[in-house]
Amino acid sequence: MMKTLLCIFLLSVSSFALTLDQVREALKSSPFSQDSVEMSIRTTVSSSAGKQVVSVYMVKKGSSKTYAEIKAPFLNQRSVVNGTRMKVIDLSTNKFQILPYNGEVLKSEKYARFNPLDSGDWREPVFVSENLYRITGSKGVLYYDSKKKRIEKFENNESKARSLTTFVYDAENNLKTMNVSVMAGGVETKVTTEILALRSSKNFPDKIFEF
Repeated sequence: MMKTLLCIFLLSVSSFALTLDQVREALKSSPFSQDSVEMSIRTTVSSSAGKQVVSVYMVKKGSSKTYAEIKAPFLNQRSVVNGTRMKVIDLSTNKFQILPYNGEVLKSEKYARFNPLDSGDWREPVFVSENLYRITGSKGVLYYDSKKKRIEKFENNESKARSLTTFVYDAENNLKTMNVSVMAGGVETKVTTEILALRSSKNFPDKIFEF
């Protein structure tokens, strides 16, 4: 009888076990198209050398149109991509140049859909407590909430640096803030990325991409 109950218990646990593929699929979900997004991002870097703030506003519509403005202490730039051409404007001098576009995705876009599981080798999730699972891989260790379907924190231990990334979400479960603490050589650097706006750009007017 005891053996039978144990078998039933093991079968029930395995049937509800979370898989790596399920986590990957859940993290891919989005309320809007992956290639049509408008976002505003502010990144603050704090270290012993001081503080720097970088602001990015970007509109991406389809696979061939992108508008972006980047403001930083030593950079005030606008770039417009339309097809195979890109116009880059220095907003401080209004000088511009038109260049061929190689299709490279802006790094800012990746912040909105942070997903380390997109690359590297990862093991199957391990239950920690309640809805929390630990997933260990070649890029570090992440902690995933299976109920809210989101990453709670990500630890990365490299030979020369150690980092911890924690995430803050709004009431709709959208990522709002990434807080990264990097320790290297006994010195800590903090990077805070705030997603100030994130919405669909499907109906955004095409005029902004013209040049």
